[in-house]
Amino acid sequence: MIAEIKPKAIKPEPVHTAQCSSPVDPPTHATMWRRDRYLRLRPHMDPDRCQRESTVEIDGKPYCRLHAGGIALDRWLSGKLRP
Repeated sequence: MIAEIKPKAIKPEPVHTAQCSSPVDPPTHATMWRRDRYLRLRPHMDPDRCQRESTVEIDGKPYCRLHAGGIALDRWLSGKLRP
């Protein structure tokens, strides 16, 4: 007899969000390399912006955690953000 001891873990469905709206600085060499590479890998995303999906919205724009953290830290240090 075969009995299931531990139930299978059910993975939740992935949630797709908008692309991070933070612009990426162009590389100092071969500026078309990044554009060509990311147009080929992710044709539905803008290659001149961060390639991560957004998790936070700040002032109506979507940002990934990395760039949203930088914006929040800048606002905290400048006194525009309060605890």
